[in-house]
Order: sequence, then structure tokens, then C-alpha cells
Amino acid sequence: MLFYLIFQQSSLAFYIKIIIFLTYTLAVVSAITIHEFAHSFVAYKLGDKTPKMQGRLTLNPLAHFDYAGLFCFLFFGFGWAKPVPINTYNFKNIKRDTFFVSLSGIFTNLVFAFVFYPIFILFSNISDLSIVWLIFTYLCLYIYQANLVFAVFNLLPIYPLDGFNALATQLKYNNPYVNFMRRYGGFTLIFVILIFSQTNFFSTLISWVGYPIIWFWGLIF
Repeated sequence: MLFYLIFQQSSLAFYIKIIIFLTYTLAVVSAITIHEFAHSFVAYKLGDKTPKMQGRLTLNPLAHFDYAGLFCFLFFGFGWAKPVPINTYNFKNIKRDTFFVSLSGIFTNLVFAFVFYPIFILFSNISDLSIVWLIFTYLCLYIYQANLVFAVFNLLPIYPLDGFNALATQLKYNNPYVNFMRRYGGFTLIFVILIFSQTNFFSTLISWVGYPIIWFWGLIF
């Protein structure tokens, strides 16, 4: 993704490529950080102190990075972070609270995408070519996109993604799909990523999820 943004658009001025590199990286870092912090915060509020004891109840990006996942996100458009450790036995209602924790990161990413899209529209409509204007315009655009991508990717019902964890709380422990995913989810995820890399299916999913955001703000702007 980052490679395409910078190197495949040869007509861009060098300073704009630098701005793209910095703003896109910052957007990805922020999307990952708020996603994992949301898991930690909700788990903590629901009674599990494990994330705090493990140093994950923080907005420090270094606490949440999986560097391989960050690299994939930057250069291929989807990736992952360190899973937040939780102890479900600390919850009052294990199924309900695990469900909320699983979806909290996705929900937070969608909120950020919803908030930053109109800010991007406002900046893009300003007739200003200053460096500061370019930085804020690109930053808002990439924060919107990165959060949307991270939300959609984690919605997939494939182990160990959040979508699977949320779905598993609503199914019986011996459900065949849950058992299959816990055993072969890693291989399934790799296969799905390969499909995404060779088709437009993932970008189509992102368009579907992002459409209500664009539609809503289109009523105002």
C-alpha cells in the first residue's frame, strides 16, 4: 500500500511523497494503537485487570505493535497487532463481556473513520497549497482509510481476528465452525489474505462498510 502510494505515482513531487510516507505511517500507527487500547480499556472496565498488569492499558504505540503486522499493514494494506491478554473468568458475564471486548476495537476504529472523514472533506475543499494544509489533508484522509481498513479486516470471522472471537461467544463451545477455526484459522487467514491480494474483494468490502459514512456526511457537505 505504502509502496504504491509513494513509488507508483512517479509524477508526485518528492516533498509530497515524504508527506505521504509520514502521514500514512502515523495514521496506521494511530489506528492500531486505539484499536488495542479499546480492547484493554473495555476489558478493564468490565472487571479484568490483566491488560493493565500487562502494560496494555496505554496509548503508547510501542506497547501494542507486532512489527511484522505493522510492516504488512504499511506495505500491503492489512496487518495485525499484539493480541491484548484478557482473563475472561474476571468478567461477571463471560459471553456478554467477551463479546463487547472483542468488538470494542472495531467499534473504535469505525468511530475514528466516521469523525475524520468530514475533517478530510473540509480540508480538501480549502484552496490552500501550504505544507501544513497538505499534511493535515493527507493525515485526515489516511486516518479515515486506515481505521476503516483495520475495522473491516478485524470483522472477518476468522480465528484469531475479533470478528471470530465475537462470533464464538454466541455459539456453543463445540460448534464445528469454532473448532475448525481454532485448529486451522491461521492457515485460513493466510489463504484469505492471498485471495485479497489477487482480487478486489477486500476493497469492495471496505467500500460497502465505508458507504454509510460517506453517504451520511454527503447529506451535510
